[in-house]
Amino acid sequence: MKRHPIKKMFLGLFCLSVLLIISIRTVDRYETDIAQADDTEEVVVKPMEKPNKDVVKILGIWLTNGYSLQPEDDYYTQVGQQIIIRTSAGRSVWSVLGGIFDGAHYRWYKTTDAGETWTEVPKGDGGQKMNMPVTPTEIGTTWYQLDTQYWNYATGWLLKTHIYSQVTAVHAKDPVNATGLKVTADDEYLYNSSNSNISNNSTHVHGYPTPSDANGTITYTVDNPDIADFTKDSDNGGNTTELVAKDGAIGKVKVTGTLHNPNGSTVSDSTTVIVGGGLDDQTVDIGDDATFDMQGSTVGDNDDADGKITIEWYRYDQNGKKTTVATSTASDYRDYLSYTVPNTTMDDDGTTYQAKLTFKYGLISSTSLTTNQAKLTVINKPDLTITNSVKNETYQSNNDDHILNGVTNDDKVTYNAVITENSDKGVLKDGCYVIPLYSGTKVDTVELDGTVLDPSEYSIVNNNEDGTDDLVITGLDYDGVDIRSHSVEVRTTVAGVTGQDALTYTPYAYGNSNTNEVYMTKGTPETINYVLDGFSVSVDDLNFGQIRPTDNKTLQYRDDEHNAPNGNVVKVNDQRRDKQGKKAYVSQKTPFSDTMGNILAASVRYYDNGNYVDLFDNKVLLHETTAGENFDSIGWDKENGLLLYIDDAFLRAGTYSAELSWDFEDSV
Repeated sequence: MKRHPIKKMFLGLFCLSVLLIISIRTVDRYETDIAQADDTEEVVVKPMEKPNKDVVKILGIWLTNGYSLQPEDDYYTQVGQQIIIRTSAGRSVWSVLGGIFDGAHYRWYKTTDAGETWTEVPKGDGGQKMNMPVTPTEIGTTWYQLDTQYWNYATGWLLKTHIYSQVTAVHAKDPVNATGLKVTADDEYLYNSSNSNISNNSTHVHGYPTPSDANGTITYTVDNPDIADFTKDSDNGGNTTELVAKDGAIGKVKVTGTLHNPNGSTVSDSTTVIVGGGLDDQTVDIGDDATFDMQGSTVGDNDDADGKITIEWYRYDQNGKKTTVATSTASDYRDYLSYTVPNTTMDDDGTTYQAKLTFKYGLISSTSLTTNQAKLTVINKPDLTITNSVKNETYQSNNDDHILNGVTNDDKVTYNAVITENSDKGVLKDGCYVIPLYSGTKVDTVELDGTVLDPSEYSIVNNNEDGTDDLVITGLDYDGVDIRSHSVEVRTTVAGVTGQDALTYTPYAYGNSNTNEVYMTKGTPETINYVLDGFSVSVDDLNFGQIRPTDNKTLQYRDDEHNAPNGNVVKVNDQRRDKQGKKAYVSQKTPFSDTMGNILAASVRYYDNGNYVDLFDNKVLLHETTAGENFDSIGWDKENGLLLYIDDAFLRAGTYSAELSWDFEDSV
């Protein structure tokens, strides 16, 4: 059913002496509407008394008498199923100050003939309750209106205040199931203060079913009752419930409504309400403006407040010292519902702001509401650049600022860096500079800004994942004002090198911004190639297999494991960092003989693509390199290299061996 229009009836009643004919026609039309009314027609109801306007509030403070919760236009239920007509009326802050001892009294009235006759609901039927229970006994519609009265027994009726609600209709129908539900709250923000004399810390939550005449029951739950919870009578009927903020609570609460249909099915919906002290903390980048807005409904067009409200804004510095930064006059309070800190600097970081609203009634009465203190955080993120380099003080051949070659044990390696803050305002707390070191490296000295640090001011942390020893240097803080850069110099002695190896690493700086966010920036990657600075050779014994008595004047080949690509005969490990030219020679020093002294008529030859040289008492050049060239291992395919030649002679059975002489000489 649509909302009951009553405005036309007011015009007729209040203009009776002037517009008598119009008023009579209006009443006649009401009677016609009632006679023809059904579920689809609009019934015009004459209220018992003209309803008060809805309350006007600012920041939850009542500026006018009225209802923060009017009865719903229509309630739908079933015969024997109770519903609750919920209301919430109150007086303006001015009325409270003028009648602070007055109490609320409730009188409900009802009509079944669209307002032609109104009767008071008996006390036994809940007629003197703010929230009245109604349990229909038959199908049909009854209309109700509430008169909320404020008075005390000393003044009685003399100074009574009447606040009349809008008219509501209770329809008792056959069961109607809902297909959907919309849950809303009158206020999205609640104050966490229980100063009920001037501020309302509660709101009403409504459930609107689809279709609107569905007549199931609705229950409500909250996900965080420590922030806000329902009043004690919130679950005993009706589509509306009251949500009350907890004193001092801050946060969000999710309210879920569930409609239980007559057929047993359910539909649900949720809404969110914020609870706080009136001001939210603000975070801005340095140099930006920071604005603190009073939260909640900030109605600024109510004439009744003019000349009666003043607002003061306070600033508390980092030490808690309080100063007044803005004060309204009685006529421009609307301009002070927010306060802006212009062009923020680091001096504003950590300050807090608070507003105080004072309400005056007459010449001497006043009361006030003070918000929470909201914190201002000024973000000043650092912007660091690392200029880093590495140097081998012992050996500097073929190196640059970021690549070292031929580094070996006992070399002196120095790491340098300048870490600069580029933004001119950046703040870094608990700053550190990290250099990943080759495992086993000895740290000799660490200097920060030219001062040698005590070992307690840096640490070495084993990094199992990267296989490094990470040097962590503390004290790299930037204050956003005076400290703009830091210089680091680390002197080390190389140790732990056991062979050819390489380490590629990236130094980095990290710390916390003034908002305690982790900040990190990296330098330029660097590579250190490690060697043992030596030249070593190992030569395998050669096995030419078994020789038959008929193998005269034949070549015998090496076993397969010493033929390419299976393996090399001469294995060379060249880790010289100064690589001079080098030559490799071989010769046969002894004939082949067995343990009995018998000589085998055979010799070792060096073959090179069909050409050969006999090695017996003959020094043969196998391989030669030039300066700077690495000397590689030596090996051949089956047809080349060292092979055994059997002469034309009697071959005596036995096991024969001979010695070869290997010489590796530097080139002149």
